[in-house]
This record gives sequence, C-alpha cells and structure tokens, in this order.
Amino acid sequence: MILMHSRVGLHLNNVWKRARRSRNWPYLALLVFIVIPLLWIAYSMAVRSGMFGFSNVPSSNAPSSDQVKLFLTFIGGGLATAATLFAALFTREHNIRERRRLRLETVLKSLDCLPAETPLRMAGVLSTMVLLGQHRIAIRVLEAVWKSGNVDDGTATWLIGQVLTGDSTYGDPFDGDRTDEAAINEAAALLADHADQLTDKSMYYFPGHFLEQWRTEKELPDIAKGNLLLAMGRILVSRDKDWWSPSGGPPAWPTKVLVECAENERVQSIRSSAAVLLGALHDCFPDFQGYLCPDRLEPILKQAAEATAAHSVPGECLSLTNRIRSDWGTPNGQES
Repeated sequence: MILMHSRVGLHLNNVWKRARRSRNWPYLALLVFIVIPLLWIAYSMAVRSGMFGFSNVPSSNAPSSDQVKLFLTFIGGGLATAATLFAALFTREHNIRERRRLRLETVLKSLDCLPAETPLRMAGVLSTMVLLGQHRIAIRVLEAVWKSGNVDDGTATWLIGQVLTGDSTYGDPFDGDRTDEAAINEAAALLADHADQLTDKSMYYFPGHFLEQWRTEKELPDIAKGNLLLAMGRILVSRDKDWWSPSGGPPAWPTKVLVECAENERVQSIRSSAAVLLGALHDCFPDFQGYLCPDRLEPILKQAAEATAAHSVPGECLSLTNRIRSDWGTPNGQES
C-alpha cells in the first residue's frame, strides 16, 4: 500500500512538472481554478432558484427581478475579473517576448564586434543558439565547426551539456520545455566521437552536469546514455594511468558518476555497462575498496562479471575495459 501511494505521488509530481513546463499552464490554471468554478456556482444557483423552470422549486420561491439582476451582476463581475486576468497574462507574455527580443538584439550586436570567422565569434553564436532554445540547429553547426577546429573543447562540451540537461536561460513559465530528443541523441553521439580529444596536458573537458552526477531532471534517451558511457570510456583510455591518478588512487571522475549509474540507473544494459567500466578501474587500483565500501562494491563487481560473461553490454564497451586493463596494468601505463 505504501509503495502504491509512493508511485501515485511520484506520478502526480511528474504530471505537475510537465504542466509547469507547458507554455499554456497559467491560462489552464486560471480556467480550472477560477472560470469553471465560477460558472459552476452560477449554474447551481440558477437551477436551485428555479430560474430555468425545470426544477421543483415552488413558483412563490422564484427569484425576483432584483435577485436576477444581482445574480447577473455577480456572474458579469466574475467573468470580467477572469477576462482581466487573461488580459494581464497576455500582456505579461508579450512583455517577456519583447525583453527576450531586445536581449537577442543586444547579443547579436555584441557578436558583430568580434572578428569574423574566429573561434571566439563561433562560440558566441553557438551559445546564443542554445540559450534561445535552438538546440538542434546548434548541434548541427557544432558538428561541423568542431571538426574544423573553429570552436574550443570547453565551449563544445558546455553546449552539449546544455542540450543534454535541457537548461535554458529563460526559466519563465512561458518559455516551455526546450529539450529535443533528436538533439539530445546527436549531442551525446558528438561527445562520444570527440571524447579522445577532450584532454590536454593538465585538464579534461566534459559536460558539467556529468562531472558530479549521473541522473538528470528529465530522463535521457537510452541511446544518449550509452554514448555518454562510451565517451567516459574513450576519454579514460586517451591518457595513461599516471595522468589520471598521480596520487596512485582511483580517479574521482568518472568513478563517482559510474558508481551512481551502476547502482541507480533504470535501464539494465546501461547499468551493466557502467559496472563493467568500474570493474576495469577496480582491477587497476588495488586500493579501490578504500574508495567504496565492500557492501556497495561487491554487487557492482558481480554485476560486471555476469554482464561480461553474458555479452550483454556493447562490444566497444568491453573493448575499452580491456584497453584500460592492458594500458593501465602498471604505474607507467605499460602493458603488464
């Protein structure tokens, strides 16, 4: 019974979140909580007073002309109030759109001040596209300019992170839900394609949300999740063990994120892929148990062994784990 109530509560919470993201939710709220109750009260009063002539109210109790006038005044006043609220909402939406237009014009004029065909200008243009909700266009442009070297890795991963998590500068109720599943899948695939170039001498680049946690507010498509894990695996094998772990312990990233994925991910195949990657890291760091208590570590390692034996994870994921084990087998990153 408790579980059922919990699921019902979770479902209602998701419905409320979707309603809040909806562009028309203020108008729907006004209609549901003000206009419809007002009309219902008016109808009930009219029926009970015998105004429509088909109730059992005695004619002696029929409303007088003054009562009818009062009733009509009540209905008219209520509807006028609702109309005023509707007008106020329309005016607010218009003002929000106008402010957004002025901000966009300001940004575009600022971009005109930058030198043409430079990474700096391209970074500004792509950032503007994403912040205005044009995710699909931004990702298509990013794919071309990233290959040509006209955008830096930090900007590219930030843009991808914005698309994956559905972030938007304008968090007002009229902006709506800007996430696009096709753009999300393209963004994750683009990240995986460029993962081996996301490190330099001293740092790495990755979408900011996934540096700290795996879960997102809105559930990502399974394809995007798989590409995110591939990107983590590819970025790991792009550098040797000492680069990732100068202190000799397992790297905090992506270990922490992989643990969360292996324990809490809804999709079994994605959860198993994360467990397999964690199993490879565990084999390369003898003190891994000091990073994660045995009660949490053992189920993950068991899951990794079962997934490997059953070949229930993508072949490239298994290939990456084999590369981690072979390349990171010794402190110098040489094959043992």
